[in-house]
Amino acid sequence: MDKKEHLLFVSQLLGNADKSAALPMIVPLHFMGSSPAQILPLLLHNFDTPARVIAPYGLHTFETQFAWFPEDLYAKSEAEQAKFLDSVVTLLLENTAVWMEKFPTVGKPIYLGVSQGGDLCFTLAAKHSDQFSLCLPIAGRLLTDEIVPQENPGIVRAHQGQDDPIVSVESARTAVEQLRAAQLDVELREYAGVEHAVPPEMRAAIHTDIRTTLETLS
Repeated sequence: MDKKEHLLFVSQLLGNADKSAALPMIVPLHFMGSSPAQILPLLLHNFDTPARVIAPYGLHTFETQFAWFPEDLYAKSEAEQAKFLDSVVTLLLENTAVWMEKFPTVGKPIYLGVSQGGDLCFTLAAKHSDQFSLCLPIAGRLLTDEIVPQENPGIVRAHQGQDDPIVSVESARTAVEQLRAAQLDVELREYAGVEHAVPPEMRAAIHTDIRTTLETLS
């Protein structure tokens, strides 16, 4: 992967924010076969606190949409998947640094992602916890056993459906325990009867987590 590559993105202001003002940055990461146009309403519909959203496109395609990694990666070992995720997260952080130079930003970014985006969030939490104020893996997988301690880490709030047939709640619990063992401030929100989806009650809880963090940045 070319680590100098620039990710395309969609930007959006929330909460009647002034575009010239320094604002918190929220970076939503879409799932496989999706795009910013889908992930923005899924995760941030009716979010009314001032912030700037930078929603990037994955570099790969799936059907007519986008993905963060190719479908054939799933046939490889978790170790190989984890190595690929490391390269994507490195690229994401490089691009985030560019975005923070371009747009006046308050505090460290907030990352949230669903499915493939959730995998990226768990990798961020495991290896780059000093690069965010809040990270929200949603229906994501932690594919590495390597947790790299950082100074001044952000907080992690994972969200997971208990009936998810793709990412089991047991794997989410294990991931959270791994991060907690590394002294991260991490919690898991579980949702009874929820599969691989983001229903309104989960979105509301995500908004609460984001608002709580934004209060510390103001």
